[in-house]
Formats: sequence, structure tokens, C-alpha cells
Amino acid sequence: MSWLGRRSQRTVGLVVAFLIVVGRASAQESRPSVLALDTEAAVDAAVDENGNDATNLFFDAVASARLGRNVEAIVRPFVQRLGVTGEWNRQVWVAAVRYERPGPIGIRIDGGLIPSPVGYANMLLRPHLNPTIAQPSSLFTPLPAVESRGPRPTLLGAVYPYGVNATVSSRWWDARVAVIDTSPLRTRRIFAQTNPPRFTNIAFGGGITPMVGLRIGTSVTHGGWLKAGEVPTITESQDATVVTVESEYSVKYTKVAGEWTRDAIGTSHGDTSASGWFIQGQQTLTPRWFAAARVEHMSAPALVAATNSFTSMHFNGTEEVVGFRLTPQITLRVGHRAREAFNSSAYIHSGTMSLVWWKRWI
Repeated sequence: MSWLGRRSQRTVGLVVAFLIVVGRASAQESRPSVLALDTEAAVDAAVDENGNDATNLFFDAVASARLGRNVEAIVRPFVQRLGVTGEWNRQVWVAAVRYERPGPIGIRIDGGLIPSPVGYANMLLRPHLNPTIAQPSSLFTPLPAVESRGPRPTLLGAVYPYGVNATVSSRWWDARVAVIDTSPLRTRRIFAQTNPPRFTNIAFGGGITPMVGLRIGTSVTHGGWLKAGEVPTITESQDATVVTVESEYSVKYTKVAGEWTRDAIGTSHGDTSASGWFIQGQQTLTPRWFAAARVEHMSAPALVAATNSFTSMHFNGTEEVVGFRLTPQITLRVGHRAREAFNSSAYIHSGTMSLVWWKRWI
């Protein structure tokens, strides 16, 4: 058995077969085959002040093929090795059909395994789109437990749900509505032995672009996040509401972006809430050199088992990076990262480095 494993081999085989079939269908229609493909590979390493080190590997591809007028199919398989555990994570993040009609009022509809319709942070998951090395902590850092032996949610998970998302937009505004099968508080892997239960969540969002380079957006998502019976103490399913406010501003060689998130979380001990924010900036210094930084904070409840009540805990983080573009496809980054974890009163400092290769083929 190869290192990819039988399951991943089947996934790659299905993706290749899909692209071959689409290419043949386009040829039979006597129209040029319209395909798009880009690939990415990244390695990043971190060593903290205590000598602990971790190296992560990341490989992914995004392929799209035209199925007909205004309709295309998109797939995004990826493979990741987590440096802390050494675990290989092989998944498909996107497998969707998209209808898109341009015009003064544009329309786009995605169906299937879709990109997250919630939050700005999820747009930074591809390394070449992320100005720093680490991802925003809101995506992957578990919040303190709010149920005894229950799952630990994230503030705003890296979500690629099954669902349908419809967006309308003009030059100055955009609006969307989506139905997805998971809460943004919990991440589900397509290929995994265990996964959180499915819940119907409804998401609404929109934004305005009052001037060129500036966008302000918001979203609201509501639905179940915790199912009755997941652990013995959970006798009723619980809902959660996730609110985000995001903004991005670009002018000349400077780009600043940020996001604020608040989760209203239902538990068997009563309703509670968590919140957090991050602000990041990127400055192009020369055609090859750039600098970037991010500051982030989260506040979250933690269950005190003795009293069945909640106490507040905090997470803080900073990251500073200098990057150099060796070629148009290859970028080297070095930086410093500091994290004050939940239930900690001291920062842990780390030195970081990453190498990212990205190429658009067709």
C-alpha cells in the first residue's frame, strides 16, 4: 500500500476520471475545452523557546472545468501532514457545481461540498493567499470545554460543508444566503472514522464596497451544533448562533484586514458566549520583499465542573513575518510568533519559517 493509502488513491482516481469525462464531453460538443488548474505545496517549521519543534507539509490543487454555459465544476483535493502528531490528513475540501451569471447584478450559486460561506478567515486557508505563516487561531484552536466530556468547538472553524450557497452582487454591494449541514463551530472531515453529527444551519451575509479597495461585510449563521446523546450529559440538542463582521482595505502597496466573531452557544448548563478578533496587515516593500503581521484575541467560557458554571478564559497571539519572493511561484517567509494559550498566563515564543510554491498551469 502506498503512503497515500487506498482511500486517498480512490479519491485521486475519481478526480482524474471526472476531469477526463468533462474534457471528452467538451470535445463532443465541438467547443474548446475550458479547464483551469493550479497546484500548491508548502512546508513550514516552528521551534519554540523550550526547544519543541514541528514541521507541517501541505499539498493541494484546485481544478475547474466548464460543463456548459455559465456552469462549471470545481474540485479541491489536499494532503496535509501535521508536524505535532505526524498524522497525514487526506481530504477533499471542495467538490461543487457552480452557476455564475455576470452582469450589473451578478448571480452565483454553489452546490455540493462548497467553500465556507461564513467569515473572512476561511479565505486564508491556502498558504499563498495567507500573508503570514500561521493561520488565524480562530480556525483551529479549540475553545475550552463547555460540556463535561463534550466536544470542544472552535470560534470559527475551517468549514467546508455540504450545502447550497446563492450570492448576488453589484459593484457596490453583495448579499448571500446558504444552507449548510454543519455549524461553523465544528469541523467535519470527509474521510474520517468519526465526525460530528449533521445539523441544518442557515447563513445570511452581505457587504458593501463604499470605495475602491474597501469592503465591509457581515454574516449570521444559526443552527444546531451539539446533538442529544453525543455524551451522556447531553439530553437535548443545542443550537448556536455565529455572528461575524469583517473588513478589508487595500491602497497602493498596503493591505489591512480584520474580523470579529461572536458565538452564542447553547449548553446543558445554560446559554453562554465566546468572542474574538484578529487584525492583520501586509506591506509590499519592494517587488520581491514584503512584511506582514497579525494580532489576535479570543475570550471563551470554560465549564467549572464543581459548580456547573462558567469562568472566562483568554487567548492572545501575535505574529510578525518578513517574506521574499524568490521567483513568481516560490515565496520564502521567516518570522516570530507568540501565543498565550487558554488557561495560561505566559506567552510562548517561536521562530518560524515557510517555503510556499504555487503555480497556475492552465
